[in-house]
Amino acid sequence: MMETRVAIALGISLTIFIMEIVGGFVSGSLALLSDAGHVLADAVALGLSLYALKLSRRSSNGVATFGYHRVGILVALINGTTLVVMAALIFREAYERFLAPPQIKITELLIIAAIGLAANLVMVWLLHRGHHHNLSIKSAWLHVMGDGLASLGVIISGLVIYFTGWAYADPIASIFIGILICIGGCRVIREAGSVLLELAPKHMNTEEIIHQMRKVSGVLDVHDFHLWMITPQLVALSAHIMVEDQSVSDTEVIFSELQVRLLDMGIEHITLQMECNSCGTNKTFCHQLKTFDYHKH
Repeated sequence: MMETRVAIALGISLTIFIMEIVGGFVSGSLALLSDAGHVLADAVALGLSLYALKLSRRSSNGVATFGYHRVGILVALINGTTLVVMAALIFREAYERFLAPPQIKITELLIIAAIGLAANLVMVWLLHRGHHHNLSIKSAWLHVMGDGLASLGVIISGLVIYFTGWAYADPIASIFIGILICIGGCRVIREAGSVLLELAPKHMNTEEIIHQMRKVSGVLDVHDFHLWMITPQLVALSAHIMVEDQSVSDTEVIFSELQVRLLDMGIEHITLQMECNSCGTNKTFCHQLKTFDYHKH
């Protein structure tokens, strides 16, 4: 069960956070402290994702008529934003370390970073199953994946300092960590924004969908077409279907064929309105009608 996996990952993340905070101050390593900050962001991301998973299981009601699926999208947006903010803070601290590199206790750094890397690999495995199908889980998975790469960067910088004494390896590793975090955060923000803006899925061609709908026997035209994402995995469509003047029962065959074709394309929430007259503006896609205020005198 995905909720159990996320809860286990959350417990691991909090444990590693405490360990790396202590280790960062003991060793004096910015890379380890920045990694600890990212682990804390991981824990927050995992906690929010766990909450979103629980809330999204609620049934739709009179207030949330589509259900609570988009709670996960809001969580993903928050997680993505925290990733970018975290990266900015790491960049600032790395700049200060470039100006005055501190003394670092290499042995403590390497031991703690190695434990952190192992823990992150476990969490990546726990979350791997769900990150392709849920954006909030994906955002948490990116947090954890970035933290795993960060731990690897800490180990590499520690080894460089140990064998060469070059202290600038620590802030350079921090910058590398910050770049990875920022890239992951921007990707999640972009995906969450596409859903909240109700854009069509990138993998679906609206013109091709309309073409396939118009090929159905009995369909004269398709207009007022809308295709959007409720979540990246739940796609909705609404459209007006022009048919010959006939009874509603006679359009059932047309509706069934349209529904089969759209379901085969991965569109699950379908709303079709049959009509025998063209809309006033004869537009395929949505059009904005002027709003008039009527006042009684």
